[in-house]
Amino acid sequence: MNLGVSGFGFRGATQLFVEADHWVEWVLGHQHLPKFSHETHYGLGHVVQYEWNVGDEHINAPVEKWTFTPRVLPDGSGFIGFEPVQSPSNCVVLDAYGQQRLRLTVPWGMTGATAPASGESPTAFLNVSEPYENPQTGKRGVFGVTAWVELAGLFYFELDYHSGEFLWCRQIRD
Repeated sequence: MNLGVSGFGFRGATQLFVEADHWVEWVLGHQHLPKFSHETHYGLGHVVQYEWNVGDEHINAPVEKWTFTPRVLPDGSGFIGFEPVQSPSNCVVLDAYGQQRLRLTVPWGMTGATAPASGESPTAFLNVSEPYENPQTGKRGVFGVTAWVELAGLFYFELDYHSGEFLWCRQIRD
């Protein structure tokens, strides 16, 4: 039995449910209808809870549980999210049940930055990114996040989300 996350999606105030994997199709398929608008999340109403399955167990959590929209990890072992505060420790990895497993801090020292201010706000993680090529090996990464590093620029960090270890980084923009 797979005990990973499956069927993650959004339950709206109208009680409609849309799986996250189908959100774009939902919006594109409903945006032409007059009562469906961006403000009402295209007929879903305001999202009031997240729902998903872990094995045979159905789980739901009110949107107020987190200050971010969780994103399912590629292997379904949990979620990753980015708190909206500009803080070097705004990245959270959750287990399949939505409990915090790791809180990550921007590894600004990997960037070559030497100023201590690089480890302070507004340094912060931004989002999950498509993998970049490792500048040392030329091989494409597997999973990574981006972060703004004060006094250094925008970086991609390859992340082992099971251990919380950052494997390498690449500057995207200075």
